[in-house]
Amino acid sequence: MTTRSPFYDLHPDIKALLSIETFRDNVSTYDFIEEITANVLQQMRVDGQQDTTFEPKPFIRTFEGVLEELQHFKTRVEEQCNELENSTQVAELEYKQNITDLHGAFEDVYRSYDSLENRISEVGKTAIRIGEQLETIDRERSKASESRDIIEYFMEFQEGNTERLDSLRQSGEEGQLKVAIISRRLNAVAKEVDNDIEKTRNSIEKFCESFEKEILGDFDRAYEENDQPSMAQCARVLFEFNGGASCVQTYVNQHEFFMSNMKIEEVENVRDSEDSTDLSNPYTSPPEVDTSLVKLYDDIRITVRREAGIISSVFPQPATVMQVLLQRIFAQSMQEHIELLLSKSKKYSHLAYLRTLASAHAETKRLVENLKFYCDKEASLKDTINTNGFDISASPDETLDRAMDDLFVPYTEGDRYVKKETESLNELFANIVSEFLSAMQQRKVTSARNQSVLTRTLNQLSSSTANKTSADVITTPNKGSNIVVVSENGFTLLSDDAVIRILYIHAEAIIRCVELEDAQELLPSLKKIYSVLIDFISHKYLDIALDEILEELNARKEPELACFPVIKASTDIIHLMQKHFESAMLPLVISIPSSHRDMLAIKNSFMAILERKINVVLQKSIEGVTYWLSELLTRQKKNDFRPKDEEVAMMSMGTQPCIQSVDFMVRIYKAASTALQGRNFESFLRCIGNAFHSMLLEHFKKFYVTPTGGLLVTKDIAKYQEVIRMFKIPALDERFEMLRQLGNIFVVKPEILKSILSEGYLARLDPSVLYPYLEKRIDFKAAKLDRLLGISMDDNPEESQTNYHDNKSKSQRRSLFVNDNAVLKDIMKNYTHNRDFLAAFNLS
Repeated sequence: MTTRSPFYDLHPDIKALLSIETFRDNVSTYDFIEEITANVLQQMRVDGQQDTTFEPKPFIRTFEGVLEELQHFKTRVEEQCNELENSTQVAELEYKQNITDLHGAFEDVYRSYDSLENRISEVGKTAIRIGEQLETIDRERSKASESRDIIEYFMEFQEGNTERLDSLRQSGEEGQLKVAIISRRLNAVAKEVDNDIEKTRNSIEKFCESFEKEILGDFDRAYEENDQPSMAQCARVLFEFNGGASCVQTYVNQHEFFMSNMKIEEVENVRDSEDSTDLSNPYTSPPEVDTSLVKLYDDIRITVRREAGIISSVFPQPATVMQVLLQRIFAQSMQEHIELLLSKSKKYSHLAYLRTLASAHAETKRLVENLKFYCDKEASLKDTINTNGFDISASPDETLDRAMDDLFVPYTEGDRYVKKETESLNELFANIVSEFLSAMQQRKVTSARNQSVLTRTLNQLSSSTANKTSADVITTPNKGSNIVVVSENGFTLLSDDAVIRILYIHAEAIIRCVELEDAQELLPSLKKIYSVLIDFISHKYLDIALDEILEELNARKEPELACFPVIKASTDIIHLMQKHFESAMLPLVISIPSSHRDMLAIKNSFMAILERKINVVLQKSIEGVTYWLSELLTRQKKNDFRPKDEEVAMMSMGTQPCIQSVDFMVRIYKAASTALQGRNFESFLRCIGNAFHSMLLEHFKKFYVTPTGGLLVTKDIAKYQEVIRMFKIPALDERFEMLRQLGNIFVVKPEILKSILSEGYLARLDPSVLYPYLEKRIDFKAAKLDRLLGISMDDNPEESQTNYHDNKSKSQRRSLFVNDNAVLKDIMKNYTHNRDFLAAFNLS
């Protein structure tokens, strides 16, 4: 590369830009070129170039110089990069070599540590073996020394010399402790030796007896003086002497709780002093826990809380002593008191017995939790391990749980409790349901079949309580009758309060079952208790009531309005049973799928059967209502719409069958409105309204009508329409509006009849549909109404309709009429075939 002429050297500012610092960061090309050309432009201004012509040579020389310098600069940078890369490779190789050397050194160190650890372990094992051997030697030496001492003491007893033991006995606390140990061993040796040493054995036994009496005497004096350090010393000695059994028994037997507690004879009259009537009354809440039991448990709480600290500080094995004390409290004081309360309450009733048992169990459970808390506060009472490392007794918690189970197992073991509970429920439910059965049995209208069912059920309930003694008879305060009369002929149902009482009694039984049964027996017991409720509510009450009302509805007479109270009572009970199941039963069984499924199946089966029977009763009631309406319409006399006395007819409010039918419909509406709601009520009224509308359409085809009689027809229809408006069903209102317009054809003059037929619903009817009604007008033939309608009818209308074309056009008109008329379309739904629908209007 040639050297540039000095004349074309770069400006110093441009040379300053060509350094490593300029390109260290991100460099903008545009900015770099602008800085290079700035000096050229400035030089051109200094030289006075005013020519507007662009001169490229200065820029070309500058750019060439810059490119040349940049090329040199690039070469230098590449050389530096290569040198740095070489240096880096050398340093990396050295680093790898150093790492390899260090790794080998660390492995040597690890091997050295492993070797050292193995040697230390061997030394430790050797030390352990030496220690074990030394312990064995020490134990053997101690045993040999103790054996020698025991032999020496034994020989002294043979010689009748006990001075050494007596002096050791009087030497203080440690001396007494040694004497206790020596005496226990001497007594054991004397019992094992078979030689003739009866005299020596007796001497040892007398010494041990006197020593024990002396220490027990010291313990008694310290107990009376509340000298706990002395008590602790005596207890320690006696525990070494014979395990402390005599000390513990003395402490427990002479405890002031057992000495000052109420005697059993004083408790004899405790329940007699309280209100036992409330205990046997199922209609009141269970009374509070017996006051004497509460007082006893309060004394136990105070005693155990105080003695827990004393026992922990006095006895070497406090858990054992506390176990004995608690067992004595449960077995003596509590068991006798509970047995007395239960025996007395059993004389009143099963309910009194069960309430007493449940309240005693709940109060005992609270007592046990309190006692556990008191014992847990003393850490020494939790330690059931003796100094030799053996488990010598149960913990206070285990002792309390076992004691409570033993206390109530005579009353809850197996099916003892649930058997009593079901007997009580059967008695209480029978006491309520028997009133209903007795009242139903007295009704004269009961059929022979239902009479036998009632009698058999009532005999079953009576036999369940017939064998009870006079003391077992349940006497409850007069809470009012459990039954209500719902019809004029004496049809009877259980009152709402009675049903609530049954569910209240059952809910209380569930609470007792949860309280008394353990987890394994709870669900089977709940199933038995729930089955008793289902049996009484379903089989012994609702089934009989529904069967009885079905017998009433099957009779061909005015339907019994008692069906509606029965339906209402049944639906109310379904809702109550559902709520009772959700609140009382479901929370107890929902966590166990199999039991939940079984209980749900029982409840759903009961409700499904009951709902089917309610539907049958409702359908029978509809049939009975429609039958009686048709029966009332048949009482319409032949000349009711051809009155002889027109003035009387004008003043009349309607014919007698109409008045009776309307009155009957009003009574049905009021009775049904109390039992049915929502869509059920609307469907019931719709069925009756549709049936009654069809009856009336046929009814008015049967009677000839005079102009004055036509007024009676419109009055009757107006009354029918008025009672249907009570139903508040638009479809029925439209039907009876059509009927009202149809009734108008009986009152208008022949001249304006054609205009009447061209309005409203009648305008859409085929003349042949109106013909059966028009021909009942007295002036039908005289006014030639058949020609007025534009049809020709002879005496036999069926023969005059033989023309195929006329039949086809009439059929088309009927089709258009039905399709355009929403009322008739709704009516048509009640007919199976179009032919049946047309036949209702004499169109077939």
